[in-house]
Amino acid sequence: MQVKDPLFILYVRDMDRAVAFWRDTFELEVTQHTPGWSMLRCGGATIALHILGRDSSETVAPHAGVNLHVDDLDAGIASVLAAGGEHIVTREPTSFVPVRMCELRDTEGNGFELRQFVATDQEDLSATS
Repeated sequence: MQVKDPLFILYVRDMDRAVAFWRDTFELEVTQHTPGWSMLRCGGATIALHILGRDSSETVAPHAGVNLHVDDLDAGIASVLAAGGEHIVTREPTSFVPVRMCELRDTEGNGFELRQFVATDQEDLSATS
């Protein structure tokens, strides 16, 4: 089986607010925007936003389903906070996991992560992302 074009779905309560957050914070291209379903291109993937109905049993994703690579983690965190997102925790690299990462929440409460690869003496790990 061959797969392509990964799609990550986040559930939202306010579509316009959610689209603005993802579009403006990460400079993503909006490819579709409707009251119930919107899509934004993120490299070779799509982040899809699905409106939560009042009686829906679905909910926001409190843990990371979307993980984005940034060159400067601190600047990325600052951008998320300026856009109304929430910082949960930042983890520094170790010899076991040589990645700086941060858990955050968007304006709708969906969890996501930003990561910054750090180079080792052996290789530049950002080349493998």
